[in-house]
Amino acid sequence: MKNKIIGVWIIRIIISLLFFVSAYAKVYHDPSAYFSITTFEAKQLVPLGFSAEIAAYLSRILIALEFSIGLLILLPFYLKRIVIPFTVLILGVFCFHLAIQIYLTGNAGNCGCFGTLLPMTPFEAILKNIFAIGLLVILNNLVPTDNSKKIDIFYGFLIYFIFLIGIMLYIPIKNSDKLIFDLNEFTSENQIEATGPIQVKSEFSESLPFADNGKVLLCFFAPGCDHCRAAVKSIDSLSKIVIDFPKVEIVFMEEEVEKIPEFFEYAGSEYNYIILDISKFYDILTWERDTPGIFYMWNGNIIKEFNGTNENAFNSQELLEAFKLNK
Repeated sequence: MKNKIIGVWIIRIIISLLFFVSAYAKVYHDPSAYFSITTFEAKQLVPLGFSAEIAAYLSRILIALEFSIGLLILLPFYLKRIVIPFTVLILGVFCFHLAIQIYLTGNAGNCGCFGTLLPMTPFEAILKNIFAIGLLVILNNLVPTDNSKKIDIFYGFLIYFIFLIGIMLYIPIKNSDKLIFDLNEFTSENQIEATGPIQVKSEFSESLPFADNGKVLLCFFAPGCDHCRAAVKSIDSLSKIVIDFPKVEIVFMEEEVEKIPEFFEYAGSEYNYIILDISKFYDILTWERDTPGIFYMWNGNIIKEFNGTNENAFNSQELLEAFKLNK
């Protein structure tokens, strides 16, 4: 009997920790809670068809739910009849979502289940969820029949609303359309070149009209990102040795903006830049891509594209070859 009780509590604690860590990771303050939750929205919710505005609310609803499950699994309120079955359902929905993610983008990169705190591929996350479902099935067979009172349901909802209100206050929803700098200040004169490819409207033209003006190296960076700094330093070095180097235009996400002077000091030169709210930043870059995002463009045509830190990562030699092929 004693071993059974110990086993029950070990499972409850493991499940509780999984949900608490998952919820905390999505508001992890590296570099800020707002960055973490907005990245979760852009990478996990928007791809499912939710608008950025709805995703902002849904992310907070889900994170509050994870915090609540982490606590409720340790409490005696309707554990067998409601909490365990509901938790299994939630994990099943997460598995379905991860399967869609694998279908759309493959089993690459961080699935976002544990944010940047504990990077995990979508398939690894599915295995983790299946393991948790297995533990919950065992737990359901071990715990006795519920003796909860109707008032206990109220306590469960109260716990959830406390977490939800806390998250809403801790990370308030911002206006996703906010521009920190007026784009018109950075829109250069038309530089269409007759010798270049036929002028087209790029995917960036509506939000970043300067992207279609002649030769442009359009860069999507985070000021505190080490990979972004390495990329811009390589770009700066190339600009000093390549004749007719494209104009460099940088789009920063609104995160650690106080590091922008340090960013340019490391690069060796300063370049035109704008700053966008994180949600707007990912709207333009698109959720399939990641920072550093670098696009060599000519009259709106994307000649060469780099993004993220994996197989599509920035490579200075490949960029040089793109320059040579499109003279």
